Amino acid sequence: MKKLVVGLVAVFIALGILLVSLYFYFLTPIDKNNSKNVSFVVKSGESEKQIIDNLKTADLIRNKYATYIYNFLNRDYTFKVGTFTLKKSMSVSQIFKTLDSGKTKEQKGINITFKEGKRYTDYIKQITKSLKIDEADFENLMADNDYLKSLIDDYWFLTDDILKEDIYYPLEGYLFPDTYNFLENTSAKDVLKTILDNTESKLASYKKDMENNDYSIHELMTLASIGELEGKDGSDRAGIVGVFINRINIGMTLGSDVTTYYATQKTFKDNLTADELNECNAYNTRGTCFKGLPVGPVSNPGIEAIEAAVYPEDNDYLFFVSDKSGKIYFSKTNAEHEQQVADLKNSDNWYVYQ
Repeated sequence: MKKLVVGLVAVFIALGILLVSLYFYFLTPIDKNNSKNVSFVVKSGESEKQIIDNLKTADLIRNKYATYIYNFLNRDYTFKVGTFTLKKSMSVSQIFKTLDSGKTKEQKGINITFKEGKRYTDYIKQITKSLKIDEADFENLMADNDYLKSLIDDYWFLTDDILKEDIYYPLEGYLFPDTYNFLENTSAKDVLKTILDNTESKLASYKKDMENNDYSIHELMTLASIGELEGKDGSDRAGIVGVFINRINIGMTLGSDVTTYYATQKTFKDNLTADELNECNAYNTRGTCFKGLPVGPVSNPGIEAIEAAVYPEDNDYLFFVSDKSGKIYFSKTNAEHEQQVADLKNSDNWYVYQ
């Protein structure tokens, strides 16, 4: 019996030593040889647990549970609000000291401005041209279902709709057009996080109305993306979205050229062929293969277009056309629409995509 007790004590001591060793191992740097800067944001109101969870999501710590314990045992640290420059070569202790110091990043970043109505690919080209990131990094992320699902978990406006098979680029429509400041060595994940955080902030005041809408959030962002390209200003876009909703309600195709351009991945300076206009494609609303909205957004809309989708104009129009100045003319019947088109062409006032 005495030998059994001694044996059990020895086992418990060995387990204790193993657990302590693991604990201290989990507090060591993720990669002591990786000195690449990682931009990390601590937001106002975030709990210590959330901040630690975010450190794990950013792949800056080995184990969040060991870090919880470390935080509990070291109550002299206080996480400050701000944007910090961290590295994977930093230990948990070094990370905590940095977040406690309140010394946010001092490096001057690079400003990148994304315009309304541009595509995901346009933004990625801007990013890779300005920062030290390869397009392949973004391609790999967009093909990583686990990563995309983590984004769906993190952002209320992202749903499983972005995982549909026919979607070209899962984050199309959700990258808010704005001016951003990035460190030169920022990773692809951090770039997307920064943009999506901003999207979340910009959509916050519309959250309730978007979630309680007749259309899903994905459908609203799709409507907004089309309205962004078809309309010139907020009032026009609200009317245009109203037209599309009327068409959907009576079973008409949307008939939007901008969706065909996206389906073919052509620019607006290119000409569309008859075959392309009639092609069966989950984005092409000029074809007759389906009625209703395309499978996803065809551009990244600004706030006016998003407002137009959430609060569309209640009208009884089924057609619209634009002149050279971008002015929109609405019609109730196809005959009225064709006459308006003829008038614009005859007066050399026909709109040409730029």
